[in-house]
Amino acid sequence: MRVEAVNSLGVSAAAIEIPWSGADGDTYLDLRENPAAIAKIAAAREHAPLMTFLTAVNGAGSLFSTARAKVWDEAGAQAGAESLFQSRVDLMFARSEFNFMPERYEDVAQRLVTLWMRDTSGDALSVRLEILPCAYGAAKTEGAALRLTLSSRSASAEQARVRWGLGIVRVQQALLFVSRAMRQKLGIDNDGE
Repeated sequence: MRVEAVNSLGVSAAAIEIPWSGADGDTYLDLRENPAAIAKIAAAREHAPLMTFLTAVNGAGSLFSTARAKVWDEAGAQAGAESLFQSRVDLMFARSEFNFMPERYEDVAQRLVTLWMRDTSGDALSVRLEILPCAYGAAKTEGAALRLTLSSRSASAEQARVRWGLGIVRVQQALLFVSRAMRQKLGIDNDGE
C-alpha cells in the first residue's frame, strides 16, 4: 500500500467545518449519538464495507468519530486504462478536547504511516492522510480534523471496487489499533466517554 501524509493546517483553502451541510441537502450525521442514522448515508447503503467501517470507527471502542464519507469511481477514459475506486472519510476525535490539539492528529498520522509502511502488498492501494484545519460548532472554534482518502486501481472497475473493499477493512483495523494504543498511552478507558 502506498502511503502519503500531508499536514495542511496552515492552508485555509483546505479548511472544513463540522457540523456541515451540503448544497445537495446532505448534512452532518453524528453516528456516535445516533448509530441508526447510517441508513441515511447513500454510500454506506450501497457499499457494505463502508457501512461496516463507519459502524466500527464510530463505535464505543474507538477514539474517533466520522464527519463525512463518500465514494466514487473513475473509469479509464481510454481502452485498457486502469479503473479507480476511491473513498474519502473525514474523521475527528470523539473526545472533543482532542480536536483542538494538532499534536493528537500528528500522532495518529505518524502511527498510521508507521503501520502501513510495513505493508508490502504493492501499489494497487494507496491512502492519503491529510490533517486539515477545521472549524467546530456554531462558534467556528479552530481545530483540526483528519481526512483519509483510499484509492484502489485495477484493470476493471469491479476489481477496483473489490480491492477498495478489502483496503477499507485494513484502514478500519489500523484505526482501531491506533485508537487502542492511544487509549493506553493516554490512560483512557472505554467506559470513561
